[in-house]
Amino acid sequence: MEFTVLKIKLDSKEITMESVEKEGIYGIIDYALYLHDEVYRTYELDPYDPKNVTVFGKGPFAGSALPGAHRLMFVFRSPLYGVVFPSAMGGAAYQFQRVGVDFVVLEGKRDKPTVILLQGDGENINVELHEIELEKVMEIWKDYKGEEGVYALTEYLIDNFKNKFDSEFRIACVGPASLNTNFGAIFSQVLKNGKRVEGGEDWAARGGSGSVLLRAHNVIAIIFGGKAKKKFPGEDIGNIKVVKPIVEGIHKKPMFQVIGEKTTKYRYNPKLKTGGTFGGNYPAEGDFVPILNWQMPYISKEDRIKIHENIMKHYWEPFNKEAIETKNWTTCGEPCPVVCKKFRRGHHVEYEPYEANGPLSGSIALRASDISVHAVDAMGFDAIEFGGLAAWVLELVYRGLLKPEEVGLSDKPEFTKDALILKPVEASERNAKLVAELAHRVAFAENELAKILGLGKRKASTILDEKFKDRLNYGESFKDYAVFTPLGEDGEICPTMYWAIGNYIPLPIQGRYWTFYQFGVFLEPEELANKIIASAIWEFWYDNIGWCRFHRGWMKPVLKALFLEAYGENVEMEEHSKKQLRKLISYAKKAGYEPVFWDSMRVIDLVAAGAKEFGNEKWAERFKKDKVGTAKEYLKRVLDTYSEILGVDWTI
Repeated sequence: MEFTVLKIKLDSKEITMESVEKEGIYGIIDYALYLHDEVYRTYELDPYDPKNVTVFGKGPFAGSALPGAHRLMFVFRSPLYGVVFPSAMGGAAYQFQRVGVDFVVLEGKRDKPTVILLQGDGENINVELHEIELEKVMEIWKDYKGEEGVYALTEYLIDNFKNKFDSEFRIACVGPASLNTNFGAIFSQVLKNGKRVEGGEDWAARGGSGSVLLRAHNVIAIIFGGKAKKKFPGEDIGNIKVVKPIVEGIHKKPMFQVIGEKTTKYRYNPKLKTGGTFGGNYPAEGDFVPILNWQMPYISKEDRIKIHENIMKHYWEPFNKEAIETKNWTTCGEPCPVVCKKFRRGHHVEYEPYEANGPLSGSIALRASDISVHAVDAMGFDAIEFGGLAAWVLELVYRGLLKPEEVGLSDKPEFTKDALILKPVEASERNAKLVAELAHRVAFAENELAKILGLGKRKASTILDEKFKDRLNYGESFKDYAVFTPLGEDGEICPTMYWAIGNYIPLPIQGRYWTFYQFGVFLEPEELANKIIASAIWEFWYDNIGWCRFHRGWMKPVLKALFLEAYGENVEMEEHSKKQLRKLISYAKKAGYEPVFWDSMRVIDLVAAGAKEFGNEKWAERFKKDKVGTAKEYLKRVLDTYSEILGVDWTI
């Protein structure tokens, strides 16, 4: 397959176009991994080295008539997890495809914060680099037209650059979190006629994509659009009349019927009378919902059920009334029948950010969490990562291990089960306010502790253990209150917001869905390893080709046929995936990031309690007799089997 690549050397302003046709490159992860591993050898570099190239672009099916094929992917070496990492932004490739290239490679670093303009007319591509003084950027982030952070910067860029485009365009930009932390994200909102579309927000967030964009390259925004049109070398799958027979030939049903059936959760589930990830997850998870910095192992089932009842009353029901019944639904920017973006009162409501900066951080009232989530988003954080940090900090402050004034908080949190049971709204309002305060302190690095917290929970704990050792019990660490999946000596990532054992396993990619993330299940370690790989094989493909995973139910069986019809490529899907997983593992090891045993007692407790809570009596009994020893054996057996299946050495 042939891909068009635009290479921008930011320090010398050298811009080149090249055609890449290399065996085994079917998508952006394939290409980016080749660059990082074989060309730039970024495993030898600091993640903020200018040669830690950021590769972004679209998948081979962008421009097709199929919904979901327009995720914009960013691939880089993560400053948080330490490895080559993919981050996905929904819908943005629908505008990016108009530039007329497949991938863009950013190498080098600008002297001043820079805005990159990319515009194609179908024949030529115009690239412009515009500098803005850092003082001006800080001023915009603090306030522009009454907005702050990424929202303010987006408005400023619309005002100053919209006249450069004579067709629709899109902006991807960063906030102050990217300047001062390892978990800054890249934000983009759907634009129509130069105005932001309510609810149409999306992020390439996981792994610190924004932090690398700003700190390795000094790029604060990328603006893209144009009029180029994709030409497929085989069948023209940009034509609905061509793609329908392909999909219907495999599913034996009308195309839009099967898409509707396979995306019910994300659009609207008539049985639950709700839709979207927020609407679907809370009824399903029940008392397994992560709360109060993952303290579920220490809270009785009876009390967790009471808290869940309050979540349904103060969180889920208002969402249904204000977002579902009103049909405030939109898309991520591409034509799509799923309209998965649910919004109300100007807030786009998705499960993960509202869970991490909501119940996990002690807020179970929707209006209260609007305040915390909006602040976290505005500052340009990976909302999952920041929510994990905020929940940890609030618990530390509640327990007296940190003082409010040290962190820059105005009060102590109400961080108990009783508060969420007896005064859910009042406690939520206090806690959400503190999360919003913390977001500003950390994003702008306003005090010494905020700077330390910007490193992430695991790295920060090493410093805090020394700084406040007199506050800890003998043998205790600040890490013991933190939940993260560890890799190597200092790699970490906050797991997705499910009490799922597969989320805590140190894998070459974590914090995404490249694992078995089913909550409420405790499997034999060998079975878990098999399920992790089965999931990773296909999650790799969704990211590699920039296809929305919400469409996986109908798209997965069709993918091989699409490669054949559109490109004449007979791709061995599973074999290629395993090969690339092995390459990711090889890269991680060269970078010094290998699996390690959990160095947080909270994570060990989540795994041990999971055996009991999820009904595996045999393992529950073993954990009861020897918690740490059993946890080590369980993890080793998972990773031994994982290694055996892939033919690698990836174990503790």
